[in-house]
Amino acid sequence: MSSRSSLRALVAIALGCLALSACRVDTVVSLNVEPDGSGVLAVVATADAEVMASAPNLVNDLNFEDAKAAGWKVSDVEMLDTGGAQVRVSHSFTTPEEATQLMGQLSGEFGPFKELSLTRSGKETDSTWALAGTAQITGGLQAFADGELLNIIGGAPYEAAVREQNLDIGQAASMALKVRLPGVIESTTGVDDAGLIQWTVPFDGSSQQIAATTQNTAVGATIARIFSPVLFWLFIGWLVVMAGFSGFVAFSRLRKRK
Repeated sequence: MSSRSSLRALVAIALGCLALSACRVDTVVSLNVEPDGSGVLAVVATADAEVMASAPNLVNDLNFEDAKAAGWKVSDVEMLDTGGAQVRVSHSFTTPEEATQLMGQLSGEFGPFKELSLTRSGKETDSTWALAGTAQITGGLQAFADGELLNIIGGAPYEAAVREQNLDIGQAASMALKVRLPGVIESTTGVDDAGLIQWTVPFDGSSQQIAATTQNTAVGATIARIFSPVLFWLFIGWLVVMAGFSGFVAFSRLRKRK
């Protein structure tokens, strides 16, 4: 089972027990980007105590071997004081293009992200960063589990129970995207919290536009680039002056000897 399927399984189980209790799984996807284009993409999924009680073997059943083989780092499942559990899956990247590829691995036919991409333009010392895409979840339980898993947990009856009881899937699950890009935020469709941009992924089939643009100017590097030629010629001028002064001193000593 891939990292995406394993994390979606938590949500599927929560949806399955939603008709009977108040199970809940909260997922946070975070993207942190450094000025050089490197960074980390991480997913943290937290299942509450009701989920763990409904699926006592969940910790042992989750299999992240495929994710690990693909370069993802998977933390041990942490049992929380509340009775719930939490797992973190992360992957580092070195370029915006690699980050885009990794974000694509977190999404499927039914969401939660579509055409999510990270780009950088401009000069090394004056870069414009842009994140663009759509957050949308469609397909009910299909969005969170593979067909095989749905058959195991009896997804159709659960989904029917959720629909018949007029229950909101959002009661069983939440998902947030949190992004920190280099530089100053110029525009965004998300919520700006001191430089950390956040979007809430809708669970009702509607779409949320994801867009953010930042401007990153390396002031120190820019100043150095501007003044480097000036400093070079000042140094040359200093050498000329010192050479002239040394010549003058030598000439003065020679005259005194005569």
